[in-house]
Amino acid sequence: MLARIHPALKGLRGVVEAPSSKNYTTRYILAACLADGRKVCSRRPVVIERPAVQEDSVALVRCCRQFGARITAFAGKQEVEFSLENAAAIDRVEVVGFGNRPKTPSEPVDPANAGTVLRLLLGVGALCDGPVTFVTEEYEYSLGRRPNRDLLEALRHMGVEVEARGAEGMLPITLTGGRERIKRALARQRLSLGIAPDAPVPIPVSGEVSSQFVSSLLFMAPLLGEAIRIDVRDDLKSRPLIATTLQVLARFQVEGIAATNLDRPPALPSITLPAGLRYLGGLEHVGIGGVFRVNGDWPGSAAILAAAAAVPGSDIAVKGLFLDEDGDEQGEKLCQVYYGALGCKTGPHPSLDEGRSRNGRVIQLVSPERLLARNPEGSKVEGMRINGDMCTDAVLAMMGAAALVDGRSIFTGVRNLQFKECDRIREPIEELRRIAGTDAIATWEPDDEPDTITVDGCPGGFDGGITVDGRGDHRVIMMLSIVGLRCRKGLSIAGAEHVAKSFPAWFDTLRALGAQIDLV
Repeated sequence: MLARIHPALKGLRGVVEAPSSKNYTTRYILAACLADGRKVCSRRPVVIERPAVQEDSVALVRCCRQFGARITAFAGKQEVEFSLENAAAIDRVEVVGFGNRPKTPSEPVDPANAGTVLRLLLGVGALCDGPVTFVTEEYEYSLGRRPNRDLLEALRHMGVEVEARGAEGMLPITLTGGRERIKRALARQRLSLGIAPDAPVPIPVSGEVSSQFVSSLLFMAPLLGEAIRIDVRDDLKSRPLIATTLQVLARFQVEGIAATNLDRPPALPSITLPAGLRYLGGLEHVGIGGVFRVNGDWPGSAAILAAAAAVPGSDIAVKGLFLDEDGDEQGEKLCQVYYGALGCKTGPHPSLDEGRSRNGRVIQLVSPERLLARNPEGSKVEGMRINGDMCTDAVLAMMGAAALVDGRSIFTGVRNLQFKECDRIREPIEELRRIAGTDAIATWEPDDEPDTITVDGCPGGFDGGITVDGRGDHRVIMMLSIVGLRCRKGLSIAGAEHVAKSFPAWFDTLRALGAQIDLV
């Protein structure tokens, strides 16, 4: 699909609904599957309201069914297929989980292009009694190239037999594990370490490439019946996502987890999970299924806000978001700090905001007539520095706005962006350089293992009139859309259909705010 973005001749205006959070949806569905539906809540299903229905969650539902979960989607009272075609209608899913006895799939498990789904389900596959093979048939160029070595090494440490392609642990991957095999391996380690039979066994795992490796171990640990301690080595990227995982575990009444140093970078965390944990699925003590409502998605909303921030004179409001005090762990909410530095006014809408209600907050952004990089006191500065590791999935959206700012923006701590659907450092910068007609618009450093992106903005916008490549990456497509709004001859984006991976309604949302977009 080709998306033709026309120049925004006036500010974007309107009130739109935030998409549902991809990360919370993924974690709620997985936790519901890991609750034992035969025992929990008098056989009542776990209910997840307002799930994100996009490519990742569709892949997760399909794969979890292979492991034995019963997952049913509803549009009102009508049962419907959990699919992109039904995304606008689905208001809830009901899940009856498989607990600590996942079925060994009879066919290979294919998570499509969803790295989060693959990594989280590798932990589930390790619990199966028979061998489980993971593949990606359509996305060998993307997910098939992403490294999984650090998680696979941790699973080997737990006694799981692993076969994978190459030294970096790429797909296809076959695991041969099972709870009894893991129990025996942990018992052997206790003997070799000279620790008590009930002491937690240290499981080392690197978090340098992805926090998903740690989350995978956290989700599988309550099903082991054994005490373990996850010792993070080297580094831990995207710490807010580990906090999100722990928050979801707590909501499923997985209690007694002790985490140290999670909120104190650069110190590395250690997370202890005692024996005897289990997923309760919510309100078990009153005999009804747990009901969970998915938070609004801050990464997708950061892109909506970036589009408005990039078009001077915009005034938009996004409904259904939560802030820190509401118990939301998404780091991408920090995007508001950056947009404020551009001179935009951001925060809860003074009249539409619903406060701390179950439906979330209404966040408003009003952009000035001219974008400037500013410090919090308002004076123009040479640069605005952002720790991208704390808001990973908003970095490209903020880069889209940064390309149109009168000043320099510096994004640090972004090395793990290389290991996403595409290399989210080099590839989007290549497209930005094509649009700007100069390499000076954006640079990365160091050259071999980049950890910093510098963007020198052009407040007058760009000429445009060309076709750029969305690189098969939803975040790149959103960034290019933002820049396209300030191209005098417009901008065409090839492969725009891949935005459905996280935000199927992206182009419709921009249209609702006044943008003119043609989809061919």
